[in-house]
Amino acid sequence: MNLWSNIRTRAHQFGLRQVPTWFETSESVIDQFQTIGKKLKILKFIPNPFPFYDWIMGFYERESNREALRGPILERSRKILDVGVGTGYLLSRLVKVTGEGQEIIAVDLSPQMLKDSESYLSRHDQLTSRISFELADARKLPWEDNTFDLYVSSYLFDLLPEPELIQALHEMERVLEPDGYAILITMTTELDELPWFRKSVYRLMNEFYCLGYHKGRWNPVWRFLFAGYAPHCRPIALGACLRKMDNLVLSYTKLSRVSLFPVRIYYVRKGHG
Repeated sequence: MNLWSNIRTRAHQFGLRQVPTWFETSESVIDQFQTIGKKLKILKFIPNPFPFYDWIMGFYERESNREALRGPILERSRKILDVGVGTGYLLSRLVKVTGEGQEIIAVDLSPQMLKDSESYLSRHDQLTSRISFELADARKLPWEDNTFDLYVSSYLFDLLPEPELIQALHEMERVLEPDGYAILITMTTELDELPWFRKSVYRLMNEFYCLGYHKGRWNPVWRFLFAGYAPHCRPIALGACLRKMDNLVLSYTKLSRVSLFPVRIYYVRKGHG
């Protein structure tokens, strides 16, 4: 009986489980980001590794980033916070879909990522006075309560250990003004509304991903490609975490993908409580 019970439990969790991060804190991720720029010199043909990193990772993330910024939320936003700006692609899209009178602050915990995102915008002739770059931690943002009417983050929350994820959500809730919105993009285990065949395929892909992610089994490959940088996103149930927040309302979501793996885009409103 116990055997069948275990089989049913595992079958129910197949492709829907959220594995823990194999690294302890986000600081360990930043340490590795700081070394990538110094170490990655593949046959000396790549003097700057970040465009290479962005090509491998950012190429697959671009579809969901573009899709996330479609809709009316951007039009009414006047003060926008982009948290975990990374190599700058989503920030570049934000610049394109906003205009004068809309301020954008780009945040990252990595000085190297901030430098690279600014360089990305410079190469695309997008640097303007309405954009600023700030070294800051998503878990403890340096702004007062109710400062922003839009918070945007792409593939950050699925990189964080769960306690840090909850801290970051509390900070997001704090700095958003009432009726302000957040747009969050993560790999996802939340697949309930999908037709059974598509859901089955995505569950299979998630399970495959988690098998490689768990305990850092894929790390040798990542470290070879990225000069020692290994931490990466994993599928999470962000919607379940958002529903536990006192003053955040999950307005709606839509499904996207990164490569063959499911991604969910969350549109979250801060209430008046």
